[in-house]
Amino acid sequence: MPELSPRQREILDYLEKYKEEQGYPPTLREICKKFAISSTNGARYHLQRLMKLGYLEIDPHKSRGVKQVKDASRTSIKRSYRMPVLGTVPAGPLNLAAPDIREDELHVDPGFFGSRGSEPDLFGLRVRGDSMIGAGIQDGDIVVVRPQPNPNNGDIVVARVEEDATVKRFRRLENEIVLEPANPAVEPIHVPDQGGVESGQNVAILGVVVGLIRSM
Repeated sequence: MPELSPRQREILDYLEKYKEEQGYPPTLREICKKFAISSTNGARYHLQRLMKLGYLEIDPHKSRGVKQVKDASRTSIKRSYRMPVLGTVPAGPLNLAAPDIREDELHVDPGFFGSRGSEPDLFGLRVRGDSMIGAGIQDGDIVVVRPQPNPNNGDIVVARVEEDATVKRFRRLENEIVLEPANPAVEPIHVPDQGGVESGQNVAILGVVVGLIRSM
């Protein structure tokens, strides 16, 4: 079967779960509400793509005319897992150990983001602001993050400076760490390097951004 995108997998999983719980499929408006899609045309687009991929049949004359014809659990979706979305960034304070900051969870294929272990540790953060717009990260996007305390120069990271978290590009110079925005209207963050990344004294790297999920 063709590989599904993360959003297609989410919608297919939702259709299956809704049908199991309610006994009938959701309407376009219910799909829009679930996935914050602004119009029924947007939901219809995703369903038509799934139909073309062979996962659905759609009766256009019925409001609940969606029928699954392929078992997604027997295709590539079985490699997905529920990735927690832990709130927004930049935001502060951000404590990844706090269970009450979980905003949502998304079905993702960890292999799509380079994670091939049996127990993926990816998490998502919703971006607020436009400081990384030059890197293609827009307000409202969800960045997919792999925990990694020691990034390489040039990596886009989620960093915590004191109590504030932010998404920036990581640069380590001789005597300082620079967190660079991808927007000329935003100033970079300069932090004295006193072993901060390793010791957590000045800046803590919560993880490296390995992917992006954008709501359509």
